[in-house]
Amino acid sequence: MNKGVSRRGFMRKTLGAAGVALAGRSILLEPGRAGCATWGPFAAAARAFPPSDTVRVGIVGVGMQGSGLLRTAIRLPGVECVAACDLYDGRQELAKEIVGKPIPTTRRYQELLENKDIDCIIAAIPDHWHKQIVVDAANAGKDIYCEKPMTHHVPEGFEMIAAEKKNNRIIQIGSQRRSSIIYAKAKDLYEQGAIGEVCLVEAVMGRNDPCGAWQYTVPP
Repeated sequence: MNKGVSRRGFMRKTLGAAGVALAGRSILLEPGRAGCATWGPFAAAARAFPPSDTVRVGIVGVGMQGSGLLRTAIRLPGVECVAACDLYDGRQELAKEIVGKPIPTTRRYQELLENKDIDCIIAAIPDHWHKQIVVDAANAGKDIYCEKPMTHHVPEGFEMIAAEKKNNRIIQIGSQRRSSIIYAKAKDLYEQGAIGEVCLVEAVMGRNDPCGAWQYTVPP
């Protein structure tokens, strides 16, 4: 490794954004090579890197959103999930199935924070847990990608920012469309006048069924 910016350092800074963009299925992938991004900040990930540069991820929450984020993360070459946390046995087993090999699982996220082999955390957990896990991760020296919303309470947001600055960590709050580099490019094209004058905007919100309303059965 050279003394400049290492790949691990770079990936720590960009993994959150990568997770958001890919989770939205909005990254251009090279045909015939699933998961190998060839555009923008993901082009470097398509190269082979030594095991010493592997970014080791621990995931907290392997539900609908978390399982999607996990599938996305391990598609990036040089990224490995080494542990998972979920309250439900079925979701712990799901994490192992997604990763494709046995990995340690637990119901206590603190065990992931104590694991020195883990570089960063992906957290897809209920909203009221966001602040605590983000602050604990930063205090444990882990960078973290956490699903939206950041918090429902403004003071908690300031606590999270303070933990980030105090520990010199990276905290990424996911927001699929707003964080997507595809949508950022569309915004640039609009501002440049490349698509002309916008005269109609359509919006869709799917909340008229149990799935859209996030009413799910309790997993085993």
